[in-house]
Amino acid sequence: MAAGKPPARGRAVARERVVDPVREAALAVLAGLDEEAVPAGGLIEHAESSFGRREDRALFRALVGAVLRHRSRLDAVINALLDRLPVAELPPPIRAALRLGAAQLIVLDGIPAHAAVDTSVELAARHGHRGTAGLVNAVLRRLGREGRARWEEWDRLEADDPVETLAVRHSHPVWLVRRWAIRWGLAETERVLRWNNAIPDYWLRLKPGATGPPGAAEGWIPGTARLPAGSHPAEQPGFSAGEWTIQDGSGILVGLLLPDVRGLVLDLCAAPGTKTGHLAERAIAGARILALDPSPGRLRRLARGLARQGGAARRAGPAEDGSVRTLLAAADGRRTPVRPPWDSVLVDAPCSNLGVLRRRVDLKWRAREDEILRLATLQSELVMAAAAGCAVGGHLVYSVCTMEPEETLEQRDRFFATHPQWMAAPLPEAVPMEARGREGEMLLPPGRFETDGGYAFLARRGESGA
Repeated sequence: MAAGKPPARGRAVARERVVDPVREAALAVLAGLDEEAVPAGGLIEHAESSFGRREDRALFRALVGAVLRHRSRLDAVINALLDRLPVAELPPPIRAALRLGAAQLIVLDGIPAHAAVDTSVELAARHGHRGTAGLVNAVLRRLGREGRARWEEWDRLEADDPVETLAVRHSHPVWLVRRWAIRWGLAETERVLRWNNAIPDYWLRLKPGATGPPGAAEGWIPGTARLPAGSHPAEQPGFSAGEWTIQDGSGILVGLLLPDVRGLVLDLCAAPGTKTGHLAERAIAGARILALDPSPGRLRRLARGLARQGGAARRAGPAEDGSVRTLLAAADGRRTPVRPPWDSVLVDAPCSNLGVLRRRVDLKWRAREDEILRLATLQSELVMAAAAGCAVGGHLVYSVCTMEPEETLEQRDRFFATHPQWMAAPLPEAVPMEARGREGEMLLPPGRFETDGGYAFLARRGESGA
């Protein structure tokens, strides 16, 4: 049949299934995450890069984000309409098709109901069979009529176990909600859960002398700007020119904790490099910053970020002209490749990341409570290695993007109990008084200061035995 010519009257023509590529990509990512407990960031970035239009990238992010943020509550609403298997026991692609359809009908605004249903049925047919397509069709058509009412019931529901109710209402794992409720109480826990499910805005760390992008507001942290959720700061010319770096306020404060950045400064867990770049911006002429990470691939990404910011990333060589040099080395921070002493050290340690769930929404479904203790052991080893080679009068910053006691308060207690030559050091003025704990200690509960959650302490090495 010639292109553009309509079929002859009365002639049967088989309809080829055409699946929306944005929703197809969203299903692939969600089904893949269900099958393998891997970080979503790389999968999302790879899939998103295939779309040329900003509108398609935005829809893809909105679809995946809505399902990951609200998965438990979506499942509860869907399960009420399933007669046999719950949604979690369906094949991953069919599970993802149901969740995608439900998210469009209930959570996201501006998507016509027929588009949400039809595209999800097409996905179920393509990745399943006629029966699964019929199941998805039946469930979503009912959700089109009843979904929002069923969703809103969870805001009023009072169950025998309030922790389990909060876990479903705000889509967090029960073990984590219970852990927080014991420590913070139900009201504060629910505040944090709401914060975690909000679509994040942007903090920008401005290069000295630079201004923020058009429409940005001044941040309360010195040298920062703010943009609302839905902005695109990485797509503006100033980003590629290195005028600003996208970094949450909690991380920016960590980069301000060292009183000065001079001599040899170690960044023991440097990738992805936002804090490394901040140290380089603050460094005094002649300083060397040694950025360590065990992954060569992550170091390459770090080097690209430093190049964008206008920093020189080198693998060796002191600065003969008095300029600042950032040196990169693929190494485990517990076994530093340079001889001591060093003048200061940042230990931005691997952690559970439970303070940044607003930005890493998939982590809710990958995190495990037993990982906290394993990470706490690693953190202690890193701090001991960092402190062992630090010069007298030098400073150590320990930071994590979590609030769990094993990774925060207990790390500080253990460090000072076993290192009598170290003392707590005063924090800079940029840290709000309300965010200060004991001397040298910064506590940032998620959302309390318009930042993600984080913890840090600052210590100074005195004379031996002091």
